[in-house]
Amino acid sequence: MPTKLEFDTPEGRLSLSIDDVQFMAYDAGDATLRSMRQFIERMRAMGLGQIAESHARLIAQNKLHVIELREARHDAEALLACGAIGEAIEDRITPRIEMLREDIAQTHAQLRASVERLAALSAACHEALQQIPGYRPPSRLRD
Repeated sequence: MPTKLEFDTPEGRLSLSIDDVQFMAYDAGDATLRSMRQFIERMRAMGLGQIAESHARLIAQNKLHVIELREARHDAEALLACGAIGEAIEDRITPRIEMLREDIAQTHAQLRASVERLAALSAACHEALQQIPGYRPPSRLRD
């Protein structure tokens, strides 16, 4: 059985294998970029699935906002191509854009909070590892 490390984090007291602590301290950010599914699975196995799932939902929501903005732009271009100006754009496009602007601002604030939460957890894991006498981070991080 792998050695467990017990330590305090902003999420509360955790007891994780050293491998899991190293993952959170050094690899979790890269893992989210490579495969959100694998990141979530790893976090679930560590008992931190809720944090990962919430973060993934925010990333997905952000991507959806980008798609919605593109659709609004295409609709505006179509209206302009048809010669519609003023009221047509004001009635159809502007309300969508305003609603999206509010949703995007809210999603970005939540995403920032999620990133800060993950960063605080990562920092706590790094600090816990530094308390192990003679511990050295994986060699790929020291080069």
